[in-house]
Amino acid sequence: EGFVAKIPTGPDFIIVGAMKAGTESMVSCLRKHPEIWMPEGEDGGVAETHYFDRSLTSKKRPFQSDEKYCSYFDAQRTGKTVVVGEKTPVYMHLPSAMGRIAQALPSVKIIVALRNPTERAWSHWKYWKRDPEKFLDILGELKGSSKRSRQDVLRRGFYDEHLQRIYSLFDKARVHVMIAERVWADPVKHYNELFGFLGVAKLATDPHIVGKRPQVRNKSSHSRLANEARAAIQRVY
Repeated sequence: EGFVAKIPTGPDFIIVGAMKAGTESMVSCLRKHPEIWMPEGEDGGVAETHYFDRSLTSKKRPFQSDEKYCSYFDAQRTGKTVVVGEKTPVYMHLPSAMGRIAQALPSVKIIVALRNPTERAWSHWKYWKRDPEKFLDILGELKGSSKRSRQDVLRRGFYDEHLQRIYSLFDKARVHVMIAERVWADPVKHYNELFGFLGVAKLATDPHIVGKRPQVRNKSSHSRLANEARAAIQRVY
């Protein structure tokens, strides 16, 4: 598919998932740090590159070569910027994408965001269908379904499987895991740990960095999830 074994530069870190586990709020906080640059996705920008999960010939792929992908990030290494990174939350559950990252960027740091898998699945399904009453549809389609998006809703929450794959490809010292519920409870502590991992100043006490629990906007309400569906989802995990 046109991928080389190793590319010369590129991002210093990648947020690989999971979707609906606080990754957007994380990016919002990281962008506010004066030593960190991440794509904004505004004014024609690229919020998620999908560089490692799409074919080089895909029309949806914003960069058609390693050179363009590298230069996109290299151009931001100016002034106070210490590290540059990207977020593409589908990477974590795609073995081929994680393998390509390990091959192409052997020194990259990996950030993983996790969340209670039942709540993550509920939030994800609302994103796909916008109709809570249809949530039960995915339970019968988990096995043998050709509808990938519906399978993904539950399979993206198989964290043990995904983390084992990541740790088999990357040294544990280059992997940082953020658990949404713990971040919500103490954002200063957990963002400072993340900043330390990235090698930048620990500025989480600055209200402009962490704000007021930004992740809470993605937190689904237990009251909206039917007991029958909730019990069935929990049995999956």
